[in-house]
Formats: sequence, C-alpha cells, structure tokens
Amino acid sequence: MNYLEKRNELRSAPFGAERRRHLSDITDEWLISIFNNAVTNKNDLDKIALVAVGGNGRRSMTFGSDLDLVLIHENDFEINEIAEKIWYPIWDSGIKLDHSVRTPAQVRNMATEDIAVVLGWLDARTIIGNPELEKNISTAVLQDWRGFADKRFIKLFEMVEERREKFGELAHLVEPDLKESYGGLRDVTVLRAIAATWKTDIAKSVIDETYEQLLDVRDAFHTILDKPIDKLVRQEQQVLAEKMSMQSADDLIRHVSKLGRIIAHHSDVTWQRVNSSKKTGFIKKLVGESRSPLADGVVVQNNDVVLARDVKPENDPILGLRLAAATAQAGLIISSHTLDRLSNELAELKTPWPSQATDALVSLLGSGRQLIPVWESIDFAGLISKWIPNWDRVRGCPQSSAVHSFTVDRHLLETAINANRFTRDVTRPDLLLVGALLHDIGKGGLRDHSEEGADLVETMAPEMGFSEQDSKTLVRLVKYHLLLPETATKRDLEDPTTIKAVVEKVETEEFLNLLHALTIADALATGPIASSEWRQHLIGELVAKVKNELRGEVREINPNLSIDKQELSKRNEDVVVEINQEAQGLSITVVAIDKTGLLGTIAGVLSLHRLQVRSARTETINDRAVTTWRVTPEFGDAPDISQLIESMRLAFVGQLDVFGKLLARSQYLVKPLNVAPSRILEIKDVSQSSTVIEVRAHDEPGFLSKIAQVITENGIDIHAAIVETLGSEVVDVFYVNEPNGQLLSQERTNQLMQALDYACNHVPTAI
Repeated sequence: MNYLEKRNELRSAPFGAERRRHLSDITDEWLISIFNNAVTNKNDLDKIALVAVGGNGRRSMTFGSDLDLVLIHENDFEINEIAEKIWYPIWDSGIKLDHSVRTPAQVRNMATEDIAVVLGWLDARTIIGNPELEKNISTAVLQDWRGFADKRFIKLFEMVEERREKFGELAHLVEPDLKESYGGLRDVTVLRAIAATWKTDIAKSVIDETYEQLLDVRDAFHTILDKPIDKLVRQEQQVLAEKMSMQSADDLIRHVSKLGRIIAHHSDVTWQRVNSSKKTGFIKKLVGESRSPLADGVVVQNNDVVLARDVKPENDPILGLRLAAATAQAGLIISSHTLDRLSNELAELKTPWPSQATDALVSLLGSGRQLIPVWESIDFAGLISKWIPNWDRVRGCPQSSAVHSFTVDRHLLETAINANRFTRDVTRPDLLLVGALLHDIGKGGLRDHSEEGADLVETMAPEMGFSEQDSKTLVRLVKYHLLLPETATKRDLEDPTTIKAVVEKVETEEFLNLLHALTIADALATGPIASSEWRQHLIGELVAKVKNELRGEVREINPNLSIDKQELSKRNEDVVVEINQEAQGLSITVVAIDKTGLLGTIAGVLSLHRLQVRSARTETINDRAVTTWRVTPEFGDAPDISQLIESMRLAFVGQLDVFGKLLARSQYLVKPLNVAPSRILEIKDVSQSSTVIEVRAHDEPGFLSKIAQVITENGIDIHAAIVETLGSEVVDVFYVNEPNGQLLSQERTNQLMQALDYACNHVPTAI
C-alpha cells in the first residue's frame, strides 16, 4: 500500500476521533506490511510481536504524532536483522519514530525502574505477531504497578509537579502546551494509570469526553502545522480557531482553558484521594479518626478540611468563605465531598456582605501561594460565580497584550499573591489585596478596561461589604492602576506638570502607597517585560517626586474614645465590664485601674475564651484604663458572659494564669503558611504627648497579648491603642510613654522597635 498517499488523502477529512482511529488503522496496515516483508520465516511469528504504546496504542494518532513502537522477542531469538528491516522503511518515509527492541524480562525490569515505561505500556496494543507476548508483559507490568503503587505514587507526583513547574497550567496560560501543561493530555494518562491501581476511581466518562475534545484541538493544530508541536503559540491561534469553526482566538483559548480546568480539577481531586488513602487503614483503626477544629464549623480530618458534623450549610451563608480562608491560611486542601456539599447546600450570601464575609475574603487573598488551589477548587464548585458574578467574564479570558503570560483570571490571582509582599508597606492591606483581585475585572468588555472595571467595582465594592469611603478607594485603585507605569514610561518626569497631574489623581500619600504596591504586584504577575528593572526604577522615581509634592500632610490618628465610653471611667467599681451584642459579634468595654500589662492581660483573657479581636481602642483617663473591643467568637457561639467577667476579675488580681493556659493551648493550633514579615514603624508628628508605634503583621491567636507583653517588659506604658484586624492582617497603633509620662527618647524608641521586630518575626506566638 502507498501509506503516505492514503495518509495525505485522510488529511482533508474532518478532524475528530473517527479520523484519528482511521489514521491509526491505515498506519497499522502499513506496519503490518513492513513486518511481513521483514519476517520471511513464518515460524518466527510466535517468537516476536510489534507493539504500539502510548497514543499510538490508544489508536488516537494525529498528523503530528510519533510512532511509538516496541519490537518484543523471546530471549534467545536473533532479532537484529528483522529490526533493521522494520525500522528503515519507517525512517525512509519521514515519519518520526520512537522505537525500541526488548525481551519481556527487559520490559518488566524497565517498568520497575521507570514510571514513564509504565505509563506508556498501560496502553500497549499488539499490531502483529504473537499477542501473548504483549499480554503477558502487560499483565506483569500491571501487577507490579498495583503491588508497589503506594511507593511509586511519590515519584509519579514529583514528576507531575516538576512538569507543572516547567510547563505551567493549561487553564491559565496564554500560550499553553496541550500535552505537557498541567491539566493537559499527559495528566489524563496519569489519571488512567492511577485508576489502574484500584487505589481510587476517576470520573472516567467526564475525563474521556474532555480528553477527546482536547485531542480535537491538538488534531486540528497538527493538521495546520504538519509538525508535532503542542504549544499554542499566539501567531497560530486565530488560524486554529477558524479551523475549529470558532470566531476568534479568544474563543479558542477560553475553550482550551475550560478543558484544562476540568482535567486539572479531577487531577487535584484524585491526588487528594491518593494522599488521604495513605493515612487510612490499620493505623487509623488503632488511633481513631483525627479531627481538630480549624474555624467555626470547619475541622481538619486527616489533613483534609471538612465540615463539622453538626454544620448545616443551608443556614450559614458565610461558611464557604470562612472555610476557604481557613483552609488556605493553613496550607491545606478542601475535601471533594465538602466541596460537593457547599456547591449544593450553601445558603446564598446576601448583599451587602456582613463584615465576617468581607474579612474572610481578605484572609483568603492574604494566604499567599496557597490561594491558587483553594480558589480553583471553590471556583470549580461554582462558588466564586455566586459570590462574585463578574468573575465569569474574566475566567479563562485571554490577554490582548503579548507581555502577559497568564489568562486574566489567573493574572488577578497572581497579582493578589504578589500583593502579599507589600501588605506591610500600606496602612490598608485589605484594600490592597481586594484591589489586586479586581484591578482587571473590566477586561473582556468593549470599553477601556480601567474605566469599565471602575464602573463595575463601584457596584461590587458596596455589595461586598465595604464602606462608602473604602469603596471609593477601590474604585480609584481600579481606575488608576495603570497611572504610574504609563506616566513613568511615557511622560517627562522633570516636568512639574507631569507630577502635578499625578498628585491631583492620587490625592494622598496613603493612596499613593496603595497604588504603588498594586503597580508592582501587577507587573510581577504580568511578566518580565512589565517588571523590568528599568520600568520599576522609573516608577520609583515618579513615586518619590509625587511624595515630595504630597509632603506636609499631617496624618490624623485620634486615639480618644467616645464620650459615653469615657464616662464609664467615673464609675466607682474596681472593674467594670460592659458587654453588648452586635450584629457582627460582641462589643466589650473593660474599665480597670491602669497598671503595667493591663492591655495584654485583657487581650489574653479574650483569647482564652476563644474570642477573636477585630478592633480595639484604649485610653487612660486619670488612673483608669478604658478599653473597648469588637470581637467575634472563634467557633460560632459566644462565651458565657458571667464566666468571661469572672475570668477578667481573677486575671486582674493575679489568680488566673492567663498566659500559661494559652501557652498550653498553642501547641495544638494550626500554623499559617506564607506569612510576610512583620513591620514596625514609628509614626511621627501625630502626637505631642506620646510616642506612636505602628505594628503591621499577620494576625494569629494571642498576637495582641504578645505585643503588649513586649512593650510592658521593656518598661514602657501603653497610654492608648488603636487595633484593627483586616482579614488576616493587623495594623495596630500604640501610643506609648515612659512610666513618668515622658516621651520615649529616640534610643528607647529604637530599642522598643527592635524588641517588637524580634518578637514578631523570630519568636512564634505562644498564646
């Protein structure tokens, strides 16, 4: 037969599974004829076999596929002459060939050493020769694969992660590799190999359908190029889209992104099950099921995050965000069963969001690199679309600029991750993180994306629970997120008019710092061109000049409490505790004789009763300290008020070892991952009577107690404090004095700042 002629005739047929099978069939016919010409002694047919492996074995050849062939022979059979007669005609045809000659024992031995051999051989198919040779090998390889699966899964997972690092993720790349990117064709092979061990099952029908659709893209691509290239480079995307009857390259990338997301999700779930299965069995039966609390209604069970047994998602609309934030902060993953429950049962999150929901979103965005797998899992479960409907417009959305490496949705997440580096550089890390998530939300429309995005956020921000002022800040961040790079690279920085124009838009140094941090995070998420040293130098120069113009502002930080709270200091009781129920938690006011360490003691008692401090203000009036706290219960139910008041009383008279009890509890707490270093700042020119110290750090149980203790241990009094928790970040401002009421000297200020820095960045919070 004239193989090349038949092959070329088939090229004009519609691409798809039927054409791939037809191509495999005519290739088999050709190989059979070559084999019959090579094997002249028909008695030799029982001693050899020509076997197809990999894609060729699956009968899913495209016009760019290699021929993956193995010539099997019995141990003592002389094969060299026959092998040459088979390989040379293939080489002469110009078809790319990946070939080997092996005995059954050699194949089995290689499969025990090289997982790639296993992955290929699981799809082995005899083309011609003795089928028992291939059958016996396949049986042995499969038995070995199943017998040693637990140990070999470790290596297989390492291979998958190395490939993900090298080729990226199919669902989020502007130029993805259909085969090697995570979520691509290679991962379907891996999933089938895992399923073959019987350790876990896979959604075979979904995966097979997705696999065929992705093969259609590859098939069309190879037909156009007539080359075995699997990376969808930009210049070929429009032609490929037309070949697949799509209107644009954007439609193509969205389609590929959707397919990659499906495969990646099932891969993530499968690996999660594999890892969980290692923790079950005899040991689990001996020690019982391991469950520990992570957040309200959320527990960790064998390193997977699941719902508490009595939780009803239909009654708790914030549960999904709270669970996602806690999971990401702890560096864990959500069980697939829990995702299914949330997808089907979670109550609708009404707008405007309650503050706990907003805090949870900020905490999720502040989790660093762990944001990606958690976000992808809840997005695949359909939760992101319910919470942030406009996310649908950017999911899988391609980028128009060649400087971008990621699709718009992944770029936004990468920007939020990079923004975590700068949460200590701004006074509102929550607005920085949310601004990073939303700065390109206007892409995918017809207007300028900054303007369209600002219009969208003007509605979205209030719905997400942000105040009127904070919403305006988010709108301005989105609207002006390109202001600094465009001005720095396209305008004369020596022209005062240029600087004045930027000053008029940013208005305050606080907003300038937010915008600068967002600009850097955006550039890092875009790619090396946008984040080049030259561009960053120009932007830095622009920011410095704008700051000089803005200098002279006096930052107003008012530490004084309201009049009604100040009036409580006049009551005669030694200790006054006033507790009010609020929509978002509890408001607690404590009045006591001011003494060293009082703030830390109160914070410790609150932490002991599992109350999370969201904000606090304290003021000393004569000899009485008045502190007001806004707290939320760590696990849902508020503590018994009488017990809380009694704990306060006992702690003040030294009969309750608050810090000892919290120290004992700390060893069981889940530690957060990817925490940026804390920053300690002296804020000048805001108070004539106190030295003002600001602490920017990651929140954790007992953090405020630790800070207050450090200040106390250094012989310094806290006159007033403003504590604010923003998601998982804290910005705490302390007005401090020497015991005699004097301002701290610069030397003492530096000593205190060094002590706080050491405590925050080098000493784990023990309470």
